[in-house]
Amino acid sequence: MLSLIVAHDKNRAIGLNNALPWHLSDDLKQFKKRTVHHNIVMGKTTFDGFTKPLPNRHTIVACFPGEEKVDSEQVSYCTDLIAFLKENQDTEEEIFICGGASIYRLALPYCKKLYISLVEGEHEADTYFPYYDPEDYDILSVTPYEGFHVIEFQKKD
Repeated sequence: MLSLIVAHDKNRAIGLNNALPWHLSDDLKQFKKRTVHHNIVMGKTTFDGFTKPLPNRHTIVACFPGEEKVDSEQVSYCTDLIAFLKENQDTEEEIFICGGASIYRLALPYCKKLYISLVEGEHEADTYFPYYDPEDYDILSVTPYEGFHVIEFQKKD
């Protein structure tokens, strides 16, 4: 099953200068707790923003042909994201889509679950999460934290 995990504000802002526009340590902790021991998918720009692969996860980096590097135990490269999404949309294993904006836009139609950290307020940003209609989803849970709350959505059949 493909799940999408993102933090955005009320305007769907997700990034500024290739970084998060806020620092919410509890959001980073809940991201880690959800994604640890799972495969995660992110774009090359997002991946390059990390100094090293996230521990205890296998990262699948979506990139253009010619940008891929040699696969390792922690990282593999995917040059056909749509084919990957189609192949994996019904797997038993939960695979997390982790960004950035263009990866979210491509993956959103294939994801059965969304984990949205809705950050309070409006933030300066240059990158935004694509539009989605909350009416297309059932809310499974809402968990409040200081400065944000996590909404777990399940796509309606």
